[in-house]
Amino acid sequence: MTSSPHIIILGAGLIGLSSAEALLRHGARVTIVEPAVAVMRGASFANSGMIHPSQACNWAGPANDAAVDAAVQELALESMALLQARMADLGLNAMLTRSSGCFQIFDDPSDVNRAATRLRVRGVAAEHRVATPDTFGRDALFFPADRSGDARLYGEALARSIPAQGGDIRLSAQMPEIAIGDDGLAELRVGADVLRADAIVVACGAQSADVLRPVGIDLPVTPVRGWAVDYALPEGLALPDAPIMDAASRSALTQFSDRLRLSGTWGEETAEPLLERWRVIAPGLMAAVGEPLQIWSGLRPVSAAGRPFIDRTSVPNLWVNAGHGHMGWTLCAGSGALLADMICEGREDERFSLAE
Repeated sequence: MTSSPHIIILGAGLIGLSSAEALLRHGARVTIVEPAVAVMRGASFANSGMIHPSQACNWAGPANDAAVDAAVQELALESMALLQARMADLGLNAMLTRSSGCFQIFDDPSDVNRAATRLRVRGVAAEHRVATPDTFGRDALFFPADRSGDARLYGEALARSIPAQGGDIRLSAQMPEIAIGDDGLAELRVGADVLRADAIVVACGAQSADVLRPVGIDLPVTPVRGWAVDYALPEGLALPDAPIMDAASRSALTQFSDRLRLSGTWGEETAEPLLERWRVIAPGLMAAVGEPLQIWSGLRPVSAAGRPFIDRTSVPNLWVNAGHGHMGWTLCAGSGALLADMICEGREDERFSLAE
């Protein structure tokens, strides 16, 4: 690796932008290539807003792997601290002053106790709240160390800072293709252009597996659809300060400065199951919010291993930072910092390797 390596990053969502920012801090020259017309147009676009190390668990499999969950939680805690520092750097003071904590509601009080026991093993601070108005009359866990914020605003602010640090963001790129050159190294083909670099990082979320497949790399990341529905803030209606996660539907209610967002579910074809679930949980609220401002759907990049892949591939200059599932906002800063350390400093970390 040269003293000032040139790194190409494919993808301008939270993971790609965070990787670029961390690499720039190491003195690398960075080019981001993004086919969309703007940054933050994939799963990052209408994120639920929760920065929640408490939720470092595998949604893709039937059983939790304690070692994997612990590794993801450790990265999440590192990432949350980095996110707070980056928000301060970017002048996002409103995010820094948001109320801390997240709720998680359950249908059955016995499920609360089981979840609390499982989380206690991981050292997660969780307070049992019994049927309060803040939880729509349901038993809940409150995670005081979790935080929240508008992921899209953060990503857009991060993107504005990257050119000021010497980075380059190329939007509306013809769909890039990775190929292997005569020297055995990866190169990026964008239309008639061939881009070469010291390292190429695939950080394009749910599309990462498709991008890597033509060069013989099987990335075990699957797209799983989720939904987000935005509403204007209802007047005269008290709303919880902290986001509320529903354990049964893997969805959440989050209040932002200018809107109320319902988001989540797992592989549903429409937003109706999300809306129907919250009509059951909070009928008064759902009657008051009126028509949606926006209904959006995106694909989460889900790793069956229950952890992201942050590693060099079998091609020497080709790297991957993908598979964050429901934890992308939480893990983005930590994942970017880890990748930058691996590329620029030679750090090794087997926790998120491609090897199973």
